[in-house]
Amino acid sequence: MRVLQIHNAYRYAGGEDSVVDSEFQLLREAGVQIRQLRFENETIRLGKVLFNGESYSLAYAEMEAFRPEVVHVHNLFYQASPSVLKAAKDLGIPVVMTLHNFRLICPGALLLRNGRTCTKCVGLKFPVHGVLHGCFQDSVPKSLVLSAMLGISNLSGTWRSRVDRFLVLTPYIQTIFANSSLGVPQEAIVVKPNSTGDLLGHQPAETEPRKGYLYVGRLSEEKGVEVLVEAFNAMPGTSLTLVGTGPLEERIKRNAGSNIRFLGAQPREAIGGLLRRSRALVFPSLCLEGLPNTILEAFSAATPVIASDNDNLSQIVTPGQTGLLFETGNPKALREAVTAFEQTNAEALGKAARATYESKYTHRQNLKALLQIYREVLSEK
Repeated sequence: MRVLQIHNAYRYAGGEDSVVDSEFQLLREAGVQIRQLRFENETIRLGKVLFNGESYSLAYAEMEAFRPEVVHVHNLFYQASPSVLKAAKDLGIPVVMTLHNFRLICPGALLLRNGRTCTKCVGLKFPVHGVLHGCFQDSVPKSLVLSAMLGISNLSGTWRSRVDRFLVLTPYIQTIFANSSLGVPQEAIVVKPNSTGDLLGHQPAETEPRKGYLYVGRLSEEKGVEVLVEAFNAMPGTSLTLVGTGPLEERIKRNAGSNIRFLGAQPREAIGGLLRRSRALVFPSLCLEGLPNTILEAFSAATPVIASDNDNLSQIVTPGQTGLLFETGNPKALREAVTAFEQTNAEALGKAARATYESKYTHRQNLKALLQIYREVLSEK
């Protein structure tokens, strides 16, 4: 099988970029003939977000030369644009597209505004609220351009006519898109989780007891890191380690107590060690998220998760089984969750988290699902 993977990389590499590269390696190691066509956002030309002729020509030439049986698109924004979908369809090649976020139905991509979930634009052909509130990069003009692209694509049936299968990460996200302005039948939206490598299976057993709590991720507002620091500042006897960088880094460092340490960016191997030695991963995100790699890695390391109770994360972390939930955005509720966690059987929660990883989130299961989806769209062709 020949697969062309298309991805528009983000200016600041994140979990989505890691997923793309991980699936590329999985498919290549399985014997799939795979190439990656990668676009960069060094400059964002908003006038070409609907159709970028240069990207169309580049994608068309790559497909004509490689002759893929399937094109798998991850991120279109902004250089790639929907033009790459047209290139595939002009050549009669089936398209699979993973929806890592909510960009196709929300100019801000996160269904988040002012620290709260916002779904006002989900069912609108033209996401007018995204314009009124400047949801894209806090800019009304930029939001207008992006919203116009989404509106035109909705009205012209771009997503319905040029994508054969949409992949989403959880059943909750599937429901949102099935009832959105996307105009795609639910059977064309398939739940296919991400996967992560095993952080426990081939590691020597830890002899020291697990200590302290861990956060891994971007230090930014939507991730809830200010809620996290406020909660642990009120628990000076409980240690917290933060891994990652981001725009709020300096501010939260100034506000953090002596029980909170910052390690900055760390390689995956180091993060694996930290997860295996921590009592729990704390995931305080304010937004719905998709299927965070950090949570999957925690499950792999038999580490329970204390997470926000928003509608999507509550389907990933099962309270009392693989971790605990607390009211999103509430530092007091987070403190109470940590206190409650100290009274639980953390080892049992860790074992259940590990069992969840083995049943849902291994690379083997991801590969099997990907190949099955590719075969289905090929058989339909």
